[in-house]
Amino acid sequence: MGTKLDLNVEIMKPAGNKRYFAVFMVALMVGINYLDRVNFSVATPTIMQEFGLDAGQMGILMSAFFWSYTLTMLPIGGILNKFGPKHAITGAAAGWGLVTMLTGLASSFTHFFWVRILLGVTEAPGFPASARVVSVWTPIKERTFCSACFDCCARVGSAFAPPLVAWLILSYGWRASFVITGAIAVVYAFFWHFTYHEPDAHPTITKEELAYIRQDEIVTSEGAVESKPIPMLKLFLYPTVLKISIAYALYLYVWTTFNSWMPAYLMQARGLNLKQMGFAAMVPYIVAVVCELLGGVVFDKWKAKGATVTQLRRTGMGLAMLGSAVFIWLTMLASTATGAIMYLSLFMGIFAFGASNVWAIPGDIAPYGQAGGVGGVYNFVGNFGALFSPMVTGFFIASKYGYNGGFTVCCILAVIGAVLFMISDYTRLSPKLA
Repeated sequence: MGTKLDLNVEIMKPAGNKRYFAVFMVALMVGINYLDRVNFSVATPTIMQEFGLDAGQMGILMSAFFWSYTLTMLPIGGILNKFGPKHAITGAAAGWGLVTMLTGLASSFTHFFWVRILLGVTEAPGFPASARVVSVWTPIKERTFCSACFDCCARVGSAFAPPLVAWLILSYGWRASFVITGAIAVVYAFFWHFTYHEPDAHPTITKEELAYIRQDEIVTSEGAVESKPIPMLKLFLYPTVLKISIAYALYLYVWTTFNSWMPAYLMQARGLNLKQMGFAAMVPYIVAVVCELLGGVVFDKWKAKGATVTQLRRTGMGLAMLGSAVFIWLTMLASTATGAIMYLSLFMGIFAFGASNVWAIPGDIAPYGQAGGVGGVYNFVGNFGALFSPMVTGFFIASKYGYNGGFTVCCILAVIGAVLFMISDYTRLSPKLA
């Protein structure tokens, strides 16, 4: 039989902070991931002009990434459950870095299409692997903030990509921007490979810190953490998994619409030039980074005061989705570019504050060590929203409804997503009896 750890260990802070280095490394990975992903969005107006592509065609290219990204999620989840995140992240970062560099050689719609497909395959392990790392390296009391740390780095990459890539395009051309940003991911892959260890195998972790991060788990007499794995495909039989995954699809639809189209929106609908857009697009993402980290602190403090995990996730994700609907609507009504940027910033702020919870969810409900599998299903279903978002929005932009038509769809889906998040339960799953 296994036992919970002593209550004193649960309360006291440990000697050592190796867990924060693990969180830092996945946060850095997500930031680089999004730098390479958002590069294409920033280069969109330039590429459209050079190759004569319309908004519908660009929507297809943006969505192509998510076609392969989504389909790769299920096998990635199984691989993470079996082998862990070390090799998965090494291969992914090196792979997407090389593919990003190859994007700089593209010379036609077809070439762009296939590199976008390859980019989706290589970037797929990022978020499930990050959730897996955080789930085994942090106790529940720190999990919202630590999950927010890596999730908010999607906003960090999105914040610094517009001015950086705009500067690279103006100085060296759009092709060089892909080569330079892709090379950063390749360097990271080597650094990750030689520094990451699982908690049990870490050469310098203290016994106190290891006990601290395991405080919510059952530890066997042999010193191993007890886990009751659930086969990947059987996860689809759990109503909670289906509800939160569909809700996450609606969350990603909203996020991806703005992550893909905000640079073009600011230039085409609000009249900014490339340099102005680079700095204007940065503002909402910076607000989002600050608000997501703040959300992580607030929700962890609420947990310390006795809130249940279900209360945290329902409140946080409901606030994120309902708040986003309000401020997206106000963005459409804004009469000036300054007003639009202000409301976009408020949208991103409340969206990110609540979404400090979004990638804590797989670790909450998964059996120990299985967050990669739950995260794979979560991201597999969820990314159908991301898959359709750029394409559907692109077709609206090309129609008589324009950007406002695409944004109205976001408002409707955000409200539906809020309801699904708020009626879900977030307790840990147990294997179903045969």
